[in-house]
Amino acid sequence: MIVAHSVRHELERCCASIRDHAALPVQVILVDNASVDDTRAWVAREHPEVEVVSLDSNVGVAARERGLERAAAPYTMFLDSDAALTEGALPAMVDALEKHPEWGLLGPRLVHEDGSLQLSCRRFPPLVLPLVRRPPLDRWFEGSRLVQRHLMEDVDHSVCRAVPYVLGACQLFRTALARKTGAFDQRIFYGPDDIDWCIRIRDAGGAVVYFPQATVVHTYRRMTKGRPLSRTALKHVRAFVYFRWKYRRRWAELRRLELELDLEAKADPSR
Repeated sequence: MIVAHSVRHELERCCASIRDHAALPVQVILVDNASVDDTRAWVAREHPEVEVVSLDSNVGVAARERGLERAAAPYTMFLDSDAALTEGALPAMVDALEKHPEWGLLGPRLVHEDGSLQLSCRRFPPLVLPLVRRPPLDRWFEGSRLVQRHLMEDVDHSVCRAVPYVLGACQLFRTALARKTGAFDQRIFYGPDDIDWCIRIRDAGGAVVYFPQATVVHTYRRMTKGRPLSRTALKHVRAFVYFRWKYRRRWAELRRLELELDLEAKADPSR
């Protein structure tokens, strides 16, 4: 499933990667968040196999709920419009979920266009994270211990392991678990939606796993860093503040989970 808003240029690569590399029968759903470019006409012309759900307004990542309503397969993938499958990625992820019934959601190894690694598995974000990773504070704090810990720079990213959460650029999960999570939170327009989703999948009964045996290319725009005072950036900060408030009574529990997952990974580094 893809959610898009006026990014037809990104959909060209994304849809082509599904066509060329899915290697499995797939149901491709595009939820169009009120695009003002030629996205809908282009998809109808170039990819008639794609089911398009057209929305009248841009509701952000909550649009995924409209796509989930149509999902018919036992597994569903969220794939951002700026991401692209590589050969063998989807079959490897599906096979992993088949072999590990306790796993609920997988995040693949994400790489930049040049093949360099993106740190896509994360620990839960500290309260000050949106401030220290944006200008002007990022010039002093981006390499800080606080940020490095959040980005899990201290772990081996070639090893599969359970993690607190993975970036939403690509997530494969059990559709049955998604049905148990309830409606998408409309108050999270953009930003910590990937954290919220991983918490909810885990609450529904499935482990969240970083799976580097599959690779997905991700542009990773980080638009809010380049435009820290833009409307999108403000929506991101607002969503983050709301996210922290939403889980305020569970924060100690979530931090304990981080420690437990780290200890499990150290005890079984070959997992």
